[in-house]
Amino acid sequence: MAKAKTKTLNKLSVKENKLGFNYAKLKLSIKEYKKSLDLLQDELKLIFDKANQNALFFYNDDEIACIQRIIRTGKYFDTVRFKQECPNVYSKYLVERTSTEYKPVVQDEVKND
Repeated sequence: MAKAKTKTLNKLSVKENKLGFNYAKLKLSIKEYKKSLDLLQDELKLIFDKANQNALFFYNDDEIACIQRIIRTGKYFDTVRFKQECPNVYSKYLVERTSTEYKPVVQDEVKND
């Protein structure tokens, strides 16, 4: 039943359809994992601060994980300040660019009207 509905949506081969669907599911999974990872990282920072260490070992029943805290200091160009202080120069060097995003939406059921 689902295959018949898919044919009415677009004219893709089975391989192309599978690739697109897998991309959509994976991209949405990564987005969810990223949210979870960000929350865990906030908690992990507190653990490292409390332990005052740069490497910690974590255990479960049969595995050991080591997480290192690496603090990097670097320099960056302050574009916001530059734009405020030198708007003419800033606009002179602005370059337009085009980007493409493939944003997935997955529905549980395909409705065929």
